[in-house]
Amino acid sequence: MKKWGIIISLFLILVGLGASNLYLKALQPKRDAEKQAVQKAREAYDLAEVSSTDTYYGSHTYYIVKAKDKKNEKVIVWVPKNEKKHDMIVKKESSGVSRDKVISIVQKERSPEKIKSIRLAMENKLPMWEVTYIDEKNSFTYYYVDFQTGEFLKRYSMYQTS
Repeated sequence: MKKWGIIISLFLILVGLGASNLYLKALQPKRDAEKQAVQKAREAYDLAEVSSTDTYYGSHTYYIVKAKDKKNEKVIVWVPKNEKKHDMIVKKESSGVSRDKVISIVQKERSPEKIKSIRLAMENKLPMWEVTYIDEKNSFTYYYVDFQTGEFLKRYSMYQTS
């Protein structure tokens, strides 16, 4: 009996390691693309320190690089997937509305039951915030506000049917 327990345990460990390896390999192209975007942003805008990167998949893919420049100012660079230097957009973080302000705007205007995520986005070369939330009707909603003004831009809801 103990022999079977050891064999099953080893089998489960091997399956787990294989699944982990497969998952890491699947993520590698995304990590490589983000590294390239960071490198391009560093070169174009003389960035000193990168704090985070994220990927936005909208009508076009953008890599969003948060960093500090050589003057120690916090900046955000939106790097399009198929970019040229002049297609990148850089903004001082202080020139836009904060994440906390976006939360208060959405709570005031839409009264969501639960906010799922808040992230930077880009559509038609316009930096924006994308907020996803669940409303009182249990609908999943994407809500977009302008990065610089906090003004409402658009909203998409997906309603659940029973």
